[in-house]
Amino acid sequence: MGAAAWDGFLNDQDNWPAASRAEASKGSMTTARDTLGDRTFIKRKRMSQEERHLQILQAAVKIIATKGFWGMSLQDISDELGITEAALYHYISSKDDLLNMVLSECYDTPDEDEYNAVTAGFVDADGHRIYCYPRYCLNIVLYNLQRPELVQLYSVLNGEALDPEHPAHHFFIGRHMRQWEMICSVNWLLPPGMTEDRFYDLYTLAMSAMDGLQYRWLGDDSMNLLEQWMSLSDIIFPESEWKGFLDPSEHDPKQETDCMLPLTLSVRA
Repeated sequence: MGAAAWDGFLNDQDNWPAASRAEASKGSMTTARDTLGDRTFIKRKRMSQEERHLQILQAAVKIIATKGFWGMSLQDISDELGITEAALYHYISSKDDLLNMVLSECYDTPDEDEYNAVTAGFVDADGHRIYCYPRYCLNIVLYNLQRPELVQLYSVLNGEALDPEHPAHHFFIGRHMRQWEMICSVNWLLPPGMTEDRFYDLYTLAMSAMDGLQYRWLGDDSMNLLEQWMSLSDIIFPESEWKGFLDPSEHDPKQETDCMLPLTLSVRA
């Protein structure tokens, strides 16, 4: 499945949070994944500004992922933290302010972008940084396995935000194209014949498949998200077309003598 280097990730499940691992099948019964059961909070009155900010953020993720934005209240957050609602207003101004904090600090962050990109790239013989899109997609799955509670939060808010009155409506409706703009800024190593229009369709297919798998994974704790994604990768990125374009491990910097830029979309376009 995929590049040979990917097989090792399947043997690394002990390093995943317990909520991300595949549980033993219960026959015909399907059990939803509990992504929030091990989230606990130290209920101390005296904390630094930074500590309290982080705790409020964590509590908001837990409550919104469980109840949704419409269903949660600021009293829920203060109860979770063991403080009064009046004390909570020292840190946030409103329910919408809390949601904006969650979206700005939990989604599409520089740390996330760096994790997804750093091991998807390599340096060619001329010193250009080149990236492999299939490995980038795999890295998104690996990153999300480390934060199952945020996968649930995203899924809940994404559904709610279809309502134009939802405060996160524009964030989620515009997210696909914002991410595409970021994708277009990268030197992707792509098979011959891959046009910008075709790559956009491929990007849309890969992200839609990933979202769908994550919904299934949240609803079935016996499902192995990584195995399922790697199986789909064989279809989305068939070896007959993508061999040599899947992963940086297919390229040995000591043996590479060619400039790879002509194989990127930025040069072809």
